Amino acid sequence: MKYQRVSEWFCWFLGIILLSSQLGLICVFFRMYVNPYWLLWWGIPGSIILIYWFIVTCRPVKFADRNNNSCTGKKCICYILSPSYVIWLIYSLNLVAQVLALFIKVTDLLDAKSFFGPRVLKLVLSITPFLFTVFVYTYHDRNESQSNNYYINCAVYEVGLDLFDGVEMLENLFIHSKEFNISSTMKWLILIFSSINFILPTFVLYDLRREIRGSHHYVKLKTAYQIFSWIINVFYLVMRVILWRNYNKDISVLFMKNIMLLTFSSNELLRCCCERSRDASPYVV
Repeated sequence: MKYQRVSEWFCWFLGIILLSSQLGLICVFFRMYVNPYWLLWWGIPGSIILIYWFIVTCRPVKFADRNNNSCTGKKCICYILSPSYVIWLIYSLNLVAQVLALFIKVTDLLDAKSFFGPRVLKLVLSITPFLFTVFVYTYHDRNESQSNNYYINCAVYEVGLDLFDGVEMLENLFIHSKEFNISSTMKWLILIFSSINFILPTFVLYDLRREIRGSHHYVKLKTAYQIFSWIINVFYLVMRVILWRNYNKDISVLFMKNIMLLTFSSNELLRCCCERSRDASPYVV
């Protein structure tokens, strides 16, 4: 369909713009607050990631290859999807390294009155959930079955919420005031869990590739994502209670988001356990 092609290419083009903007603006923060040479230091790996992203995604492909069974050669399109989770893994590891460097070198120097202050830095990190969404829909084929579409849409919404939650939690590292001065231990815990949160979508992308291409595997990586997501949401929930009680921070909306996702994740994990128990039971016909 013509609309399908336009949609895929639009998502691809938007993804390139978002990735370029995020990598470039983070380099600007390093140049302004640390050292001009850091622009080159972080610009080189960022450029390599951007080029690799451009090359692999320059031809929008589908999650489900209708001719998958007839693929025999190395040039078959079913192999094109394989790098999707690899790209995100490389991108997320680079992003985690940048966030660590920002926390160590930049956060204490941020000027709230400057344009390139805490608010813009939070906005730059908020590009990641949007980037994941357009990245998925670059590969997504809307001509697929309704069940596949539902599976992909649920994955996008759930992962997007978790990524936004992680970025919002990182905001607590950029606030410097006498009334809000959290301990170094809490800061490092927030940093570690939020960094893990950036890498977790790799599990979903790999599971989407195998699930929709028809591979059957006993332990789905989507289930592994649910487990890690459940742990991270528990941590965020506890942290928000502490921030609310000790620092009077408004946590109402995302507090309920954590409860909602914990409920859904628990239900999903319970359903998976019941299905596996039923499949393993010799008395089930």
